Order: sequence, then structure tokens, then C-alpha cells
Amino acid sequence: MDAQKSIMTFYDIASGPPVRPYAPNPWKARYALNFTNTPYCTTWIPLPDVAATRKKLGIPACRKHADGTDFLTLPILYDPTTRQEGTFVGDSFDIAIHLHNKQHSSPDGGRPPLFPPNSLALHRTFNAHVDALFTLNGVVLAGYYMPLDPATADASRAEYARLAGVSRWEDLEIPPGSEQRKEMLAAFEAALGSGLAAWFVRRDEGPFLEGGTPMYADLIVGGWLQMMRNCLPEWEQLRGWHGGLWGRLHDALEEWAQVS
Repeated sequence: MDAQKSIMTFYDIASGPPVRPYAPNPWKARYALNFTNTPYCTTWIPLPDVAATRKKLGIPACRKHADGTDFLTLPILYDPTTRQEGTFVGDSFDIAIHLHNKQHSSPDGGRPPLFPPNSLALHRTFNAHVDALFTLNGVVLAGYYMPLDPATADASRAEYARLAGVSRWEDLEIPPGSEQRKEMLAAFEAALGSGLAAWFVRRDEGPFLEGGTPMYADLIVGGWLQMMRNCLPEWEQLRGWHGGLWGRLHDALEEWAQVS
């Protein structure tokens, strides 16, 4: 196949300006694309157009909102190298599996696999655990400060307020420096400590879960750290929690943080 025709298309949420990725699940997939050295280009989708884009491409929702309605979100990956019409993959974990299978069929000497042998089910459970931990403790502190595109920010904020069950976007703010925010940050730090930091038991060997060897589990955490870096006012504070674990992990993942 022509090299240009083998480039995958990655659909991500447009922030801006400047346009930069900030959402955790697209970041998980972007890390995986770079980790597997997969050629791709990014198609940036304005946040209010995400649901329509997913419907247009014929990709069903992979999650639900709290009210039971379809959560039509990104990322999406289009791989033109599979089947005559190509393949769309519409979930970050499924994208990682797709890339792992392609990597496994065409191994890159010296590059570790996304998923170590017999770890897929464990990774799926870990992904759900990390998502729940950051959603319950981090999103409420960081979501208000998402770098929304000013051109579409009003519509995005109105939709987020509706989904959160509040009348105004401003009702979602927890002001920096407030006692409530300090208490919630302390709870976030504690949750990360007991629910995640305790799993990094080989810190003397490297910043990853397995010490010096990265795997998809590290990219899962890294996706959420990217959201915190782009949205959480206290990002520098979070970097230093638990002996600087999160800052070291984030920095180590920069090798695979290219935006193509």
C-alpha cells in the first residue's frame, strides 16, 4: 500500500486557540499511537460537533451519561490498512488493542508491547479503576478550567451544565484557594495515594508501574495526567504528590506525547 494511504486518521477534540489535546481518553489513544510508532494525522473536531461526527461515521456510543443517554464522544481512529473500506475504532481501549495487534503482527525490535502477555483483562479492569478514581476526584476540580474554544464555548458550557444538573456553568466552579477546594484537593491526593500510588512498587527502577518498562497501564494514567496538566490550576502541586511520582511519570511519557 502507498505510504500516504496507510496513514491513520485520529479524531480528537479541538480546544483552543491554540488547538491542543486535553481530554484523557483521546490522550490514552494518542500515547498508544506514538508508542507503537504508528503513522497518523489528527482531525480536530469542535466539541459541539463531536456527537454529529460520530453519528455521521456510523460509530455507536461506547458509554452512557448518568441519565442513561448515549455519550457520543472521542477518540475515533480510522485505519485504512484493514479491509477494503478500512476500519473505524471508537473507544480508547479498543484503539489500544487494535494497535497492539498490528504491532504484534509487525514487531518493532526492542520496543515493548503495549500489553504484556496475558494482561488484557487486567488492563481493562485497571482502566475502569483509574477512570473512576479521576472522574470522582479530579474532574470536579479540573473540568471548569477546560481550554474550550471561545468560538463554541458558550454552547459547550451550556451542555455541560445540563448534564451536571445545574442551571448555570458558573455553579460548577470551586474557587481556587477556597476551603472547599482545599478539602477536595486533600481528598484527591489521598485517593490517588491509596488507590493508585501504592501500586507503583518498583519506583527505584523507574517511573512506570513495572519500574523501567512502560506498558498501556502507564498510558492510561498518563492520559488523565494530561487532563490535569491542561485543566487543573494546582497541576504543579499534583506533580509533587506522593514523592513526585506523578510528575516523574508525566515527564517520562513525554517521549510519546507528540501531536501529529
